[in-house]
Amino acid sequence: MLDFQRYQLAFTAHIRNPKLHPKPANVVEKRMAIYRKAVQYNIFESVSACFPVCQKVIGLQAWRKLLSEFVAHYAAETPIFREIAQQFLAFIKQKNDLPVYLKQLAHYEWVELSVNSQMIQMPIISKSVDLINEIPVIATAHSLMEYDYPVHKISQRFKPRIVEKIYLLVFRNNALEVKFIELNPLTYQLLYLIESNGLTGEQALMQLAIDLENMDAATILKYGIAILTDLAEQEAIIGSTIIG
Repeated sequence: MLDFQRYQLAFTAHIRNPKLHPKPANVVEKRMAIYRKAVQYNIFESVSACFPVCQKVIGLQAWRKLLSEFVAHYAAETPIFREIAQQFLAFIKQKNDLPVYLKQLAHYEWVELSVNSQMIQMPIISKSVDLINEIPVIATAHSLMEYDYPVHKISQRFKPRIVEKIYLLVFRNNALEVKFIELNPLTYQLLYLIESNGLTGEQALMQLAIDLENMDAATILKYGIAILTDLAEQEAIIGSTIIG
């Protein structure tokens, strides 16, 4: 290893964990302190802005400790600063000493940032909207989520102890605002079928009728029309497109 490489490793190791790794001998402490503060502060501010509820749930001291561990040990895979939040999410997934609900809460908070920053080409949409005979088009920037805990209710006062499945649609509306809709299991499955298989509204609903043996096709179709229409009014569905 060349001298400058050893120097770089010593320099960055100290910034990551100054308690464990001494600074390079030829660096003035005052200047080293500026680097330490800049890195720690920028990462702390960036990550904390994305996960405000997580921070409140575990408390400021525990949050700072968690971030310090992230800086000290996690090998980030991107140099892009705005992607630090996603790297932090990957970091906490690996930790076994954090409650599962906190990891899911972190993902829920990150999804808002992810959907807000999605750059997706607008699909071709039919001039006349037909959510039954054509394929319903979900908002181009969206995420269909399933969690084991009611992440949207977690707070300092409420920390779930038992599994309680919830389903969410996170999407960006026409005003470029990120919105959240809590779905029941049937609506989630309907949107999942449409999104995953490119089914028309009717095809997805008929598949649901097959899956739900205790409900007849007419009832499912009536239910589905109402649900898809309501989602369109909320701008979660932006129109329809023809098959193929």
